[in-house]
Amino acid sequence: MWSNTSLETVEEILTDDAPVLIFKHSYRCSISSMALGRIEKIRDIIDAKTTFILVDVINQRDLSQKIEKKLVITHASPQLIFVKNNIVQFVDSHMNIKASKVLDHL
Repeated sequence: MWSNTSLETVEEILTDDAPVLIFKHSYRCSISSMALGRIEKIRDIIDAKTTFILVDVINQRDLSQKIEKKLVITHASPQLIFVKNNIVQFVDSHMNIKASKVLDHL
């Protein structure tokens, strides 16, 4: 499992041009757990190609809201957001979160 990230670290990462994959996760939601499991199957590829940020939307609500505001996206949980060159490349949520989509963009 990837570790959670602080507000300051996310702010720093999102100002960089490097690719970032953000997963907004609720530990209370079975759909969120299933979607995260799909992404964890390609963890090695993700780790080699991008920075991964796991946001616990319950315990890190301020961080989740900051990401939503900074990237001008509507909140969902679970939600997968891919940012490259400071531009949101794609956003998926719930059952649309698939490893194949991530691989297509990496």
